[in-house]
Amino acid sequence: MIPNTYVAYLAPEVLLTIWAMGLLLAEAFLSLSPRVVAWWALGGIAVAAIITLSLDSTSTLFWGGVSKWDGAAKFFHLFFLVVAALVIWMGEDVQEPVPHGGGEFVVLPLFTTAGLMFLASANDFILLFIALELVTISFYILVAYQRRSIVALEAGVKYLILGGLSSAFLVMGVAYIFGLTGCTRFDLIAMRLYLQPLPPGVAFGLLLVITGIGFKIAMVPFQSWAPDVYEGAPNSITAFLSVGSKAGGLIILMRVVLGLFNSQSAAAVWIPVLSIGAIASLLLGNLAAIPQRNLKRMLGYSSIGHTGFILVAVIGAATVLTGHVSPLNNDAQTGQIAVSVYLVSYLLATFTAFIVLAVLERRLPGLEIHHLAGLSQRSPLLAAAFALSLVSLAGVPPLSGFIAKMMVVLVAWNRGLYTLLFFTIFAAVAALYYYLGPIKAMYWSEPLDETPIRINRTTSGVLYVLIFLLILTGFWANSMAPLINGATLAQNSAPAATAVALVQH
Repeated sequence: MIPNTYVAYLAPEVLLTIWAMGLLLAEAFLSLSPRVVAWWALGGIAVAAIITLSLDSTSTLFWGGVSKWDGAAKFFHLFFLVVAALVIWMGEDVQEPVPHGGGEFVVLPLFTTAGLMFLASANDFILLFIALELVTISFYILVAYQRRSIVALEAGVKYLILGGLSSAFLVMGVAYIFGLTGCTRFDLIAMRLYLQPLPPGVAFGLLLVITGIGFKIAMVPFQSWAPDVYEGAPNSITAFLSVGSKAGGLIILMRVVLGLFNSQSAAAVWIPVLSIGAIASLLLGNLAAIPQRNLKRMLGYSSIGHTGFILVAVIGAATVLTGHVSPLNNDAQTGQIAVSVYLVSYLLATFTAFIVLAVLERRLPGLEIHHLAGLSQRSPLLAAAFALSLVSLAGVPPLSGFIAKMMVVLVAWNRGLYTLLFFTIFAAVAALYYYLGPIKAMYWSEPLDETPIRINRTTSGVLYVLIFLLILTGFWANSMAPLINGATLAQNSAPAATAVALVQH
């Protein structure tokens, strides 16, 4: 085990940042090909993953208290590294080469991942904002990287404008909180607010912060960018946004509402807001996906719906819920575990789907549902992989998505969230309709072209592994236990004597 010093805890992020800068210089001065840069980038991710695995999950404040290491930080570090590895591999080996794309298209995801890892362990609003901007600015570039594509440029402009607006809301919220508490560190703010009602100004600041985070996770009503950006961005970046950006927004949302504002008075502010956002996301995401014919837009609206499911789990993780809470299972940490399980399942299904779309984009005239006609005859593997990913996203047993959605349903039931439970079940049923449409086209429609679709061995191997994991984690849910055990936030403690002294001061 690496000694648990602040240097060790910062090593993965610092390594990725230095590695990315080194690769940019090497690509410029040594004329390295994008493939070589990609393999070196994957090597850097592997080293960062080894360092992260060597650290235990003991709760620790480091770097002057602005960062916090705990089980959730370790889980999300590893999660983001896996996402980055798949994104870089997809961008170089699977999807159609990006016109005029160089090594920077491979290296930018490393900077994005470093920012996401800083987010995962943020314990200070200043670090949270800086890390979030590193992530967001990288995505601005990656989304609009195909600068000769009108669709990509339109997606980039929408993401830029709405991203800037969300950052403004976030900063304004932080300003209110800082102005009324005098600090930006989460643990210190929690101490100053201990044993007293939440001041109205701080409550307003919290609402503004949630607004800024809502954009990152595509929560209604801050979701308008998602379908257009999903359609216009390269497939690897769309998958990155769908999984990585959403997970980044969720970990900071959990740090803020479950770690910092976990008092009764604060929960009275954010639980109704997130409940409305969850219901609206469940309804709009799943109902708006039904008429979509473009597969990437359909998955974009689907992503909004999945945000609603995860928000139900986040609300269920609140320690101060009042209502008809089940005495058989009143463990708030079950909600946090449900978030982790859902994200793992979502990662497997989403990347399986977008790998298939990346292959098909190079061989089909478009990515509309009717273009999938007869795909099972042209490539049984691609058809099976895409079908299984959609079935998992729909939450049909015995795949991983069923376990994820069942955990959310159980959290809502056991924590007395019956209204959210109703909308969760309704949305799950509605999703079956649009997820089965592409499957019908692949297996029960005549092919437009009978030419077999060939894929390379590496892509086939990755698809087989993802399919295996989708089935394994559905049949044997405990297979996820080594990854998600302990993947929970270490609560900010506020000793009574210290808190009272701070309040009097």
